[in-house]
Amino acid sequence: MLQTKRILIITSSVDETTTYIINKYHKEVDFFRVNVDRFNEYKFCIENEGWSISNDCFRITSEDIYSIYYRKPMLPDLSIYDSQYHLMIQRDIIAVINGIVDCFLGKVLTKPSILRKTENKIYQLMYASRNGFNIPQSYIGNSSEACIKYKKSKSIIKPITTGKTYGKNGWELYQTSIFKGVAEDIDFTPVYLQDYISKQYEVRITIVGRKIYPVRIDTKNQVDWRADYQNHRYTQITCPEDIIMKCYKLMDDFNLEFGAFDFIVTSDNEWIFLEVNPNGQWLWLEQSLRLDISKKIVEYLIS
Repeated sequence: MLQTKRILIITSSVDETTTYIINKYHKEVDFFRVNVDRFNEYKFCIENEGWSISNDCFRITSEDIYSIYYRKPMLPDLSIYDSQYHLMIQRDIIAVINGIVDCFLGKVLTKPSILRKTENKIYQLMYASRNGFNIPQSYIGNSSEACIKYKKSKSIIKPITTGKTYGKNGWELYQTSIFKGVAEDIDFTPVYLQDYISKQYEVRITIVGRKIYPVRIDTKNQVDWRADYQNHRYTQITCPEDIIMKCYKLMDDFNLEFGAFDFIVTSDNEWIFLEVNPNGQWLWLEQSLRLDISKKIVEYLIS
């Protein structure tokens, strides 16, 4: 009788995608879930011979695990500590978690060292420009003079990283929006600007290995479809072959087995590359269109 494969999932307690996967495939796979936002509920032990993680329900070691799915870790609430120590503690937690995943000799989807490089918008922009993708005219930097040029024509401003902040008023989320200029000094706050391109529709291409899931997204919001989920209409489509080949090449060059690509398609049917998220969300598309993305992810992790 074949031994059930063991998969470690690094994530957070609010990650519904992980809950969905575990519930759907628990009969075929042994899952061990680590919610980083509840770091204190686990015992982490890294020694010369390897690492182990344990809690009240399980104990696993680097030798027990067949593969790791690095999903959506979040940092814990550190309000019990003086605020001057928060950044140091957060860095130490991330060093432990990412170190365990990066040093793992088995299969990982996807190592944080790869994600850190691939998620960088500057890295993506330069790669896309050099490798034949159609992209909007873009600017990333901290020059107020450069911003004036983009204000004169219709442009958008988008986050360089996550666009999330946390302060006395709780979480704030900054999404892609029409650029209306900057009134303050941006010497310390670089911005990401792009020419606005009118779209016919948007496309999310989810790729697992060489399995491709292209979905057309029709929405009323003409700037950022993520701000308008309630008005979406999804349709599975066929991608142009040259777009597929460019996406495959990017994944090979970035050492990715998973990628969520965003494009807009103009009225002239020109495909414009926006970005690739190497750890993007996919569950809502699987559920909306009855896709088998989760099956391909699990198959990759146990193959």
